[in-house]
Amino acid sequence: ISIKIVSIIQLWVTVTHKTISEELSKTVLLPCLFTLRQGASSSTEPPRIKWTKVWGQRGSDGLQKEQSVLVAKDNVVKKAFQGRVALPGYNENRYNASLALTGLRSSDSGLYRCEVVVGINDEQDTVPLEVTGVVFHYRAPHDRYALTFDDAKRVCVENSAVIADPGQLQATFADGYDNCDAGWLSDQSVRYPIQSPRPGCYGDREDSPGVRNYGNRSPDELFDVYCFAKQLRGDVFHTSVPEKLNLATASTHCHSLGAQLATVGQLYLAWQAGLDQCDPGWLADGSVRYPINVPRKNCGGDEPGVRTVYSNPNRTGFPDTTALFDAFCFGGKIKYFI
Repeated sequence: ISIKIVSIIQLWVTVTHKTISEELSKTVLLPCLFTLRQGASSSTEPPRIKWTKVWGQRGSDGLQKEQSVLVAKDNVVKKAFQGRVALPGYNENRYNASLALTGLRSSDSGLYRCEVVVGINDEQDTVPLEVTGVVFHYRAPHDRYALTFDDAKRVCVENSAVIADPGQLQATFADGYDNCDAGWLSDQSVRYPIQSPRPGCYGDREDSPGVRNYGNRSPDELFDVYCFAKQLRGDVFHTSVPEKLNLATASTHCHSLGAQLATVGQLYLAWQAGLDQCDPGWLADGSVRYPINVPRKNCGGDEPGVRTVYSNPNRTGFPDTTALFDAFCFGGKIKYFI
């Protein structure tokens, strides 16, 4: 009796891409490239497509953390990510596995893996995604709710940003942003994001979390503003001298280092990139702020964020220009651009 042994080898090919960058709240298409086609195996079934997000260091088992994004096989498509994902070319071509992700959030940044299975054959494609830009609240130097619509647009530009649009504020809210200050947006509406409803912050939604909306307002009315800074073209760094610095000497000191005082938008972008400094410093608009990524005692709260030093307990007014602090400088051969 002769026995014939057949060896079945599973084909596993992995493809990788360069990082894809897209702005906050926009839509991105993540490609999934593979060589498998019907006939690559004896199977006549349609391919199984699975998208996952992976992150973190590999554990002792050699695996990383995973989050399901989408699974599709023929007419059954199961979506996660709160329904913000789709396979736009899938209905016409079951082998078109490119993934569309809408309403981008900062937390969407990371590594995405597409897996396509046809019979016993398996191919993977990994795509890094970087969501760029940050929304920040801005208040006039002297008082709360002191900006007309034109003022609002101007102060955002002065701080290396543009006035945010409703989608950008919504995407930031979806990542946990909470701020009980009504601010202008680019469509001339006035809104603010609330995670924890509380007296004075209920707005038009009573006790439900959400972005409060005052609707479109007269451009002469006075509010704060929400700005959007897109990308940092240079470096923000903290600097200090033993005797500390007033606003004028802070500016001079930055110039002596081949830099200039950083703007608020530049500091927020640096914070988003990981800058952590529990020392208040002057910025170009005359405000004093500091970025915290690792909350700790005596650093201004339990949540990450950019802290602002005000001149009174009501959180209004920048410090007197003669007050002494450190400074945050911005330098780089390539200037910031919006």
